[in-house]
Amino acid sequence: MVGAEKLVAPGALNVLLSHNPDVFPVAASKGYDLTIAGHTHGGQIRVELLSADMNPGRFFTPYVDGVYRRGPASIAVSRGIGTIAVPARLGAPPEVSLVRLCRS
Repeated sequence: MVGAEKLVAPGALNVLLSHNPDVFPVAASKGYDLTIAGHTHGGQIRVELLSADMNPGRFFTPYVDGVYRRGPASIAVSRGIGTIAVPARLGAPPEVSLVRLCRS
């Protein structure tokens, strides 16, 4: 993300599209209001066991899928439609995300 802070426009909605969601803390601190990412495939295999979400993606990142917030900034992480290593999904179905931006 070196140099991306130069692209932040004060007073505008600043959106960062990033393959990897791990840039979110830095993007939020640099002034990006919204980060849109993927990369994790939602953990690809997700099993609930005794009310615990067993997801291998959590070993690599806290941003596996869904929406996360840090102060006024947000990140939307899509599970996407692909796989990695094992060509299978369990409990983490593929998705194509629609992000609608509305004036508040």
